[in-house]
Amino acid sequence: MNSNISSSNLVKKKQKIKLFLIFNVVSFLFWGTTKFSKNYSELVFFDVNFVNSPNLMKIESDYKTIDGYINASGFQILLYRFFPKEIYVDVSTAEFNNNNGVIDLLSQRRSLDDQINGSFLSFENDKLFFKYSKLESKKVKVNISAEFKFQSGYSSINDFKIEPDSVTISGPEHLIQDINYVNTAPVEIDKISKDIEFFVKIINNDMDNITLQPKKVLYTESVKRFTEQDFEIFIDVINKPDSIKIKLFPEKVKLTSSFPFELINEIKNGDFELVFDYSKTDNAKFESIPIDIIRYPKFSRNIRWTPTTISYLIKK
Repeated sequence: MNSNISSSNLVKKKQKIKLFLIFNVVSFLFWGTTKFSKNYSELVFFDVNFVNSPNLMKIESDYKTIDGYINASGFQILLYRFFPKEIYVDVSTAEFNNNNGVIDLLSQRRSLDDQINGSFLSFENDKLFFKYSKLESKKVKVNISAEFKFQSGYSSINDFKIEPDSVTISGPEHLIQDINYVNTAPVEIDKISKDIEFFVKIINNDMDNITLQPKKVLYTESVKRFTEQDFEIFIDVINKPDSIKIKLFPEKVKLTSSFPFELINEIKNGDFELVFDYSKTDNAKFESIPIDIIRYPKFSRNIRWTPTTISYLIKK
């Protein structure tokens, strides 16, 4: 009987403690909500981001924060204390003089107020001082860094294009004066069997001090299926004195070249010109000289011929 009474009393005691704790928590929350809902005037630190600076100007400032007294709710002030907010300061309103600038924060108070939940009452420093440097700009060529491997029987049909083929770089004169070109990020493509087209970023190794415009370019290249064809080409003689006659051995060679499949029927022997250049014999000192090609279709690939050298007989 006494054991049951003791157990009942213990349960009631625990219930009272629980109710007491709940009451205190609710009271604290109610007090906190009431307390932090009220507006206060407190000093708060805000991270600075300078915007709207004039073109070709770099801003250098020791001011990383704005220290301002704001009127805001306790919740908002607590939030700003734990999670500093970044606010934007307009550089276009600054005064510039001999690489030194100054921004009057009071003149931008409305803009600053719009960026926070509250309003600025005053600032620890009404003015932000900074240094600036004027930048130079110039255009430089773009160098594509690419490695392409074509599928067997395929090749490019003409020169590739980069659009734009040059970009504008801006930065301190001593940094850009020796830059004549910029490189793209490396690109590797295997087993190519269709036209190539892609955007590629330009590498900027000095991101903090040099800017690029644009930051990427379009690369295009036409790709076709190729096939081989053989030709017999007669050799022309050039740079020969009128006083002599020359007989070539042989007079023609077998030439092999690759062409786009759809153009193969349009290629004729007359589209190629191979020559024997008498001036290379050094007045007939050499018994044979290499054959030169001076004309061929621009879309032909892998041109070769046999024999590659030629003998001759001079008749006076």
